[in-house]
Amino acid sequence: MPVYMKNMLLLFYCLLWLIPAHARIRNGFNPELSVARNAIQALNKELLRSDLSDRERRRMHTAIKQHLSVIFSYQLTEELMNQMSLISPHIYTELNELKDRRGRTTDIYVRFIPQETSSEGLSGASFFRPSEIDEDASYSRYGNFTVAIDIWICDAALNLLAHEFGHTQYIVPNLAAYRKFYRAAYGGLIVPGRIGHSGGDQSGKLAYKYCHRFLRERRDFRANFGELQKVVEIARQVRRNVREEFEDGGNTSVASAYEY
Repeated sequence: MPVYMKNMLLLFYCLLWLIPAHARIRNGFNPELSVARNAIQALNKELLRSDLSDRERRRMHTAIKQHLSVIFSYQLTEELMNQMSLISPHIYTELNELKDRRGRTTDIYVRFIPQETSSEGLSGASFFRPSEIDEDASYSRYGNFTVAIDIWICDAALNLLAHEFGHTQYIVPNLAAYRKFYRAAYGGLIVPGRIGHSGGDQSGKLAYKYCHRFLRERRDFRANFGELQKVVEIARQVRRNVREEFEDGGNTSVASAYEY
């Protein structure tokens, strides 16, 4: 085993002690994962029926493709978050321990998604708003005391994640005050890319600081442990692993649908 690989493994085991056992940075596809796996099993059994019409088979293959996409997205997100924790363990730990103004833990749900599925048209976006509980509690599609972050699958994916981590690190403990600032600064703004980055926006300033910090740590990581695997290479390997998983399980009808 190359020396730099041994060093990477040692660093990984050290991270197990640095990162809390109940990690607060979570995979945003986790709520869909078991549903996708169970659905694929059920559809695979249905495809064994001899009385299905061609139309029904096509519909089932389309459904399988969608569920496989969830599994791929979940595993890719896991791989990229692991890479983020290796490169910037301190940034990762800081966000794991994120709390709101009243000291309540806030979970961060991260998804890496294809550009064409992004609803906001932004390469990176954080989603939260005040909860009905109180003005300091963050709410996202994952419920109370949560933040949702979506990042495009691209070469700069981890840079973008670091940037959004900076926004989140500032806004969650200052949610009520930032809401007032946001309304005053961006109330009539219709250019989404400028929101969060005005001259007086402290969340934007921290976002840029986190991004620059990540770039420095990535440079240091490369110098100590060697070149990092590119996002496109990770995605290709994950896709291959997902397909092999179902092929090895004897799900040939499922594997044949895996062409996205």
